[in-house]
Amino acid sequence: MAISELWTVSNRHQFPLPDFQNGDEIRFPGALVSALLDRFTKSGDAVFDPFVGLGTTFFVCEQRGRIPYGIEADRQRYEWVKQRITTKHHLVCGDSAELAAFDFPEMDFCITSPPYMPHWHKWNPLYNGDADYDGYDIYLKRMQEIYGRICKRMKTNAYLVVQADNLTNEQFSPLVWDLGRALSEVMMLEGEIVVNWSEAVDNGNRFTQCLVFKNASG
Repeated sequence: MAISELWTVSNRHQFPLPDFQNGDEIRFPGALVSALLDRFTKSGDAVFDPFVGLGTTFFVCEQRGRIPYGIEADRQRYEWVKQRITTKHHLVCGDSAELAAFDFPEMDFCITSPPYMPHWHKWNPLYNGDADYDGYDIYLKRMQEIYGRICKRMKTNAYLVVQADNLTNEQFSPLVWDLGRALSEVMMLEGEIVVNWSEAVDNGNRFTQCLVFKNASG
């Protein structure tokens, strides 16, 4: 059955922001992760985040009795998160496209907010700005490759949620729609959860979107 849901979730952040971020808030809130865990997992499930960032998935999973695993490419963020989690050996520093090289078990659920890229930018965050891989089309293709490899580590019929926003700062960039089209080539798109933020938003979107995929092939 297709998933089409509307939630209201707190956008307050319960975990500290590291000093090196200089106040730049890039995280999804813990309340959203918690709500998604309630919707798609049970206690003891293995949860994978391919873009760990500042560790929200790890922090919430450890609080909620799920077993987190993840990859973070940025060494500074990786070290900061690792110092603050119990499941230290479940976090690796590396490229999610190289998932097969890491000794991870089969996963029950996958949740992340990937690095965003507007369609008019050349700088590709998945390659850390390497000029040989400039461009939005290459970004979307790399996301396809990463999720194709993630699916090989997911249980059959496991859900994978990608939280993203359409970008509106300079001009409109339909990131959510483009990710939906690109990733549906390697996973089954089951639908979306639109999440309204319960607190006032000074800048940025008043809501976010969670694309819900299923690993139908196993």
